[in-house]
Amino acid sequence: MVESNCSGPGSADIMVIRPVLKIAGGQIQLACWDGTADERPFGTLAVSGDPDHDWPELFAELDRALAAGCRRFIMDLDRVPWMNSRGLGRLVALWKTVDAAGGKLVVVCGSDRIVNILRIAQLEDVLGPVPTLAEASLAFPDAV
Repeated sequence: MVESNCSGPGSADIMVIRPVLKIAGGQIQLACWDGTADERPFGTLAVSGDPDHDWPELFAELDRALAAGCRRFIMDLDRVPWMNSRGLGRLVALWKTVDAAGGKLVVVCGSDRIVNILRIAQLEDVLGPVPTLAEASLAFPDAV
């Protein structure tokens, strides 16, 4: 992971998880956000593998954020061109982990392609994707 000026989200922050995927890999960018000002990047996780993509370290990072008191998360899928069943499974596992800890995960997805995949998988109602980051921040009314 690449460190920046923020060690990770605290209880007052929203953790933004932003996969940037390519056919043979990519990265997951992590940032802290208060819902109004600029995001504060704090890490980049490697994504490896073929189109199924492996998300090493993401669940460990999520556990660290939950242990630090963070309960607000945004998964920004705007840079994800395609999602298969493995990606859907990882997304649901993230959502369940956050939910079990008393947190909330909001999915941002402006892509009709990904929203359609969520609809076909019958996850659209469960995950309730919103089209923009600004709209996602409304799910956290106590954001500064």
